Amino acid sequence: MSGIVEINGQSYRIGRLDAKKQFHVARRLAPLLAGLGGALKGEVKGFTELVSPIAEALAKMSDEDTDYVLDTCLMVVARQQGEGFQNVMVKGGGLVFQDIDLPTMLRLAVAVIQQNLGSFFPGGPSTLTAAA
Repeated sequence: MSGIVEINGQSYRIGRLDAKKQFHVARRLAPLLAGLGGALKGEVKGFTELVSPIAEALAKMSDEDTDYVLDTCLMVVARQQGEGFQNVMVKGGGLVFQDIDLPTMLRLAVAVIQQNLGSFFPGGPSTLTAAA
């Protein structure tokens, strides 16, 4: 299971997390995703109502949990380089490509979450959606 997304003119291959990593990412994101519950059910009336619980849950995540989610997600992402692909992260952390900025990093992490956990959460996307 993998998909390709294009962000800022670069093609990225979104890989698969093993089941154990999926579980650990899902449990760390559960409070954050709970904030999306109302939106997925159509109960949110405005943008602020959607963003507020998500922002609160995100602010409460520890740096360790945040790093775990980002690092785990980015470890299965590779960027097209010529005819092949190169991982965007090295083991132990650190981005290979210096042009990956915050918005790109977050879009890649979301693509990994959608690809790997979309069918796990009720009402969530079950297939990779365009992240570009």
